[in-house]
Amino acid sequence: MMNLRKHVQPEQASESYSPRVKPAILRMVEEIKKMEIANEVQVEQITELCSIVDRPEMKVVGIALPVSYESRGYGGYYGFEHASCTLNDYFYTKKLIAEGDMTLLSSLISRQLKGKEIVTVRSEVQGDGNYKVLVGYEVDSFDGLPGHLPEYTETLTVPACRYAKVLINEGKQAERIGYDERMHADEYFVGEFRNDTSYVYNPSGLSFNTYDESGDILTKYEPVMIADNAEQRFASIRFKAVTLPDMKIACSMTPPDSEEFVITKYFGVQDQVFATEAAKYYLHDYYGFALDSGEEGKYNSCFGTRVSSFDSIPGCVEKITLPGGIYLHITQLEVNGDNPGIPYDITFNYLDELFFSANPGYTRDWSRQVIARFRQANCASVFVPLGLE
Repeated sequence: MMNLRKHVQPEQASESYSPRVKPAILRMVEEIKKMEIANEVQVEQITELCSIVDRPEMKVVGIALPVSYESRGYGGYYGFEHASCTLNDYFYTKKLIAEGDMTLLSSLISRQLKGKEIVTVRSEVQGDGNYKVLVGYEVDSFDGLPGHLPEYTETLTVPACRYAKVLINEGKQAERIGYDERMHADEYFVGEFRNDTSYVYNPSGLSFNTYDESGDILTKYEPVMIADNAEQRFASIRFKAVTLPDMKIACSMTPPDSEEFVITKYFGVQDQVFATEAAKYYLHDYYGFALDSGEEGKYNSCFGTRVSSFDSIPGCVEKITLPGGIYLHITQLEVNGDNPGIPYDITFNYLDELFFSANPGYTRDWSRQVIARFRQANCASVFVPLGLE
């Protein structure tokens, strides 16, 4: 049979070989190098903007700030239009960058720095908006650090863990891809990521974000694992029996099957509530609950703010007193996007398995309604009425 392949001399082949598409092996080598530089190994690509990665232990030197349920923000402002004054890791990081604290810190620890990216870690997370934030840099070692670091500087070792990594591009840089807002990434963690994957929050890791030197957030990292049972699925949930006082709530209310969203309705009038003396102690706290509508099996939806009294509260809102008593407080550690659906799922589907079986002295009190509390926009917890056996 005639050989139709053209014979090419070795020297001719070397001169004529000029592929238009980079060979796959070269692309793989480049990707491996990128992963080595980033100090992480990709496990799975979930979406264009989300991947699962394994990361080794990380040492961070940074400026620490405890954030608690009483940390309301700077200047006493309220509402989402003043969100830049809400105290959380994002705005604290922006503040430190803008005021030059991070430039100062990096200059002092330059010998130990592993990169220029700023790392923001949430540690000592207790749920319900209580945690410590550390804003700093990854370092090779804690050895040899100067003894004259900025006030409130601490060191922290972030354990090796598997993470969900989400890209963010708030600065809309042409060479980068990512969510255009950090809150959109939070919404992805709460919704699509939970629904489309089997990954759940892993409380043995620590959530962290990275920023460039200008203050643009680059990535969000959430520690994750695959759950084999309900206990692992809800490993980030915390339970505590507490006694609540009677609480006065100024709120909006919508009837059963209403097309109007009760939260949006309240946001339209909240400024009138916040302007009163009675609301000054409870800014940034929101409460949601159901109220008997008078129709069997149907409830009104209520959402509003706790107040000290109903004096001077405007007529555009409802004035409802929630009964006190013993409640089971269900809160969570998922600080990259607390999902109010998770405590609710437990409340109505898993409470016997996860709480009552180990606490036989308590029973469910069906005469009172479940209360949801939202702190700092996306931190949600649930209070379930309890009785004594």
